Amino acid sequence: MELVVQDLEYIYYRGTPLEVRALHGVSFSIAQGEILGILGGTGSGKTTLIKNLNGLLFPTAGHMLVDGIDSRECGPELRRRIGLVFQRPERQLFEETVYKDISFVLRRFTSLTEGQIRYRVSDACSLIGLDLGEIKDRSPLALSDGEKRKVAIAGILVNDPEIMILDEPAVGLDPPAIADLVQFIEEIKARGSRSVILVSHDIEFFLPVVDRLLVLKNGTAAAWGTPPEVCRDLSSDPEMRALLPGLALLVHDLQEAGYPLEPNGYRVPDLVDQMSRLSGGPN
Repeated sequence: MELVVQDLEYIYYRGTPLEVRALHGVSFSIAQGEILGILGGTGSGKTTLIKNLNGLLFPTAGHMLVDGIDSRECGPELRRRIGLVFQRPERQLFEETVYKDISFVLRRFTSLTEGQIRYRVSDACSLIGLDLGEIKDRSPLALSDGEKRKVAIAGILVNDPEIMILDEPAVGLDPPAIADLVQFIEEIKARGSRSVILVSHDIEFFLPVVDRLLVLKNGTAAAWGTPPEVCRDLSSDPEMRALLPGLALLVHDLQEAGYPLEPNGYRVPDLVDQMSRLSGGPN
């Protein structure tokens, strides 16, 4: 799937005294298999944007095109093709067992056989790193935060979405759970058939897998491009610099100082190795 956003605008309470323009002139695209990170401060429009991407809201002006078709014409199918995992996964968990929760949509809204449903649930759990045999009969609300997030993601994966949106996926997770999440996204990227949109204040965790960044400011796109391009465009602005991932900024600043560093996926061991070889100083 190719998703193209063109001059998107969204206004809350349009035509009333409470009217608020939350987004205006936002344009970007994401190709099949790409990983996009979305950054922005409080009130920048991130939540409104992902609700437009998922079809919970529709643009009041501009367009969101899904394989060339306007999102307004896609109908309910849009939410299957573009899955959204909210910041608080427990809000998406409601069934009495993990298996029933993950399989809910398949059981209620498809004609798949029980065997086909079991296969899809098992495949989704395997991809996200859940031991289905161990937890399938447990209450999802009794799981750890990391396990709840995985169950919520698996509940989206069984629908085979072409784009997955993860809203603040690292919030509340310990380092091992975050590492598992990064590994999952790396596996998605390696398969190449599904795109991921990450909305996160902690985008640095995901730098090794991110292809592009979109930075929002006051409802508009302040920058969009690869991490080096975004750092180049925004690093001289103190307000916007504070939003950028520290590791990408470090590489940018060292390159500006004359050190011929390559990001190498922004993997710390690779960068440390480069710095060791360049310890004699900049070129």
